[in-house]
Amino acid sequence: MKDKIIGLIDGNNFFASCEILMNPSLRNKPVCVLSNNDGCVIARSNEAKKLGIKMGMPYFMAKREFKGVTYLSANFALYHDLSERMMEFLKQYSNKIDVYSIDEAFIDLSGCDKIFKMNYKELAEKIKKDIETNIGLNVSVGIANSKILAKIANHKAKKRKGSYVIERHLIKEEIQNMPIEEIWGIGRNIARSLRKYGIFYADEILLKDDNFYKSIYGKKGLELKYELEGKSVIPLTGENEKPKSIQRTRAFPEFSKDKEYIKTELNMHLHNVCKKLREHNLETGIISVMLRTKDFKVYFKEKKLNFTTNSEVMLLDITDKLFESVYKEGIIYRSSGIWAYLLTDTENTQLNLFSDSNTKKANKISSLLDKLEDKYGKNIITLGSTGIKSIAQTHKRIMNFIST
Repeated sequence: MKDKIIGLIDGNNFFASCEILMNPSLRNKPVCVLSNNDGCVIARSNEAKKLGIKMGMPYFMAKREFKGVTYLSANFALYHDLSERMMEFLKQYSNKIDVYSIDEAFIDLSGCDKIFKMNYKELAEKIKKDIETNIGLNVSVGIANSKILAKIANHKAKKRKGSYVIERHLIKEEIQNMPIEEIWGIGRNIARSLRKYGIFYADEILLKDDNFYKSIYGKKGLELKYELEGKSVIPLTGENEKPKSIQRTRAFPEFSKDKEYIKTELNMHLHNVCKKLREHNLETGIISVMLRTKDFKVYFKEKKLNFTTNSEVMLLDITDKLFESVYKEGIIYRSSGIWAYLLTDTENTQLNLFSDSNTKKANKISSLLDKLEDKYGKNIITLGSTGIKSIAQTHKRIMNFIST
């Protein structure tokens, strides 16, 4: 069987890098991104790391101890958008991509050396430079014969600020003296168990025979050994698991008590949530609205639907009512969000009693919105308090836009 070649592309300091990309004046400066409620540090630029700011450090402690650092509220809509652009860009190398997290993806590069007429070390560097040139994000690229080895290669790439390839004939040398705790997939309990059998380093895993792992750890144990040997047994399918919930939240650029402004932000979140549902061929059965005040108090209200949908037009009146139930006059707010739960695949969704002409119109309008955004950019047409109040008005405005 021909060797598989697996790459792992991982964004460096991803959230911080996204913010620096949007604001180049922050380049080469200490930058920290904060969690949803500005509670703690969840991403750091290299300069912030050098100062000694730790991941998870409470914001109030960090700003007191480290002066001259830019602290930013997380903008997850931005991070998801740039992540999607990066993942889409990777498809020019291979259609077999497993998105592991927002900033990380495995990719099957088998045979790409012949297609691009370069060895894998050159290809790794090309992928890195292409992403930086076309997307603007700094990434590390690790390439090896299996997912676990690609993860190890990527870790080595990060130390070298670039790319790294583990070649088959050098596998034992590459993993020698690597503590088992550093291997992807080995948790605390497995590590403790392996140490009982005298296995402390990655290369020592290769010394035991298959029966040892099969009898004690089962299939997962064998997969671990085979992957470290360079046999690709953890599948790379190119099919990503569908999300169990979808949310969009964002901190306001400035605190606000302006009702129409906050409502407009929520409608933008609703559209982005529904667009993501459509991309995954999902519909929601529960929709919820969140407002967070300046003082970090959270107001949250949800509605279980008597139908499922992925159309913002169908959900607009519902989210408006939820908003009215949580919004308080005179209170200053810092962020808002929309959540969709109880997701079902559109292929498995039964037609409900309300599947009438309005539902069909709503679905058609949502599809048109997606096409318009793909062609003309995000939020080319907005909903609700920004000027579109009903299905009929929405449909008319879209048709007028198209005709011009």
